[in-house]
Amino acid sequence: MEKNEKKEIIKKIFSEVLGASYVDTKIIEKYISSDYIQNVDGNTLDYDGFISHMKKQKEVIDSLDVNFLAIAQDGENVFTNHIVTAVKKDESIVKVKVIAQFVIKNNLLVKCDELTQMLSGKDEDKDIGSRH
Repeated sequence: MEKNEKKEIIKKIFSEVLGASYVDTKIIEKYISSDYIQNVDGNTLDYDGFISHMKKQKEVIDSLDVNFLAIAQDGENVFTNHIVTAVKKDESIVKVKVIAQFVIKNNLLVKCDELTQMLSGKDEDKDIGSRH
């Protein structure tokens, strides 16, 4: 595998899965393992929980932008420090800082362990990173 290929997989997941206007399971299957586990702020989601999480986000989020402040790859791990700015369907804005460790095996995301901090937005959106 190329030196930065795993970082590119993470960037594609953000653009093609999180940035999509609807949940496309064919695209998700292209990047995310059926054994996927995500830990977000003490909440754990499996693959089906992740799909549910994506559907909940698409219900309230119109668009989002991800600004990677830093991204590093070490073996099968990719670490990011990024800001997500989401425009909700009601036109309000939620901004979240995320520190995350992603694990990629066989070109599929198998694990995500992240901490999120809401920088701006409504109290009702504090769970935006794990809502499902």
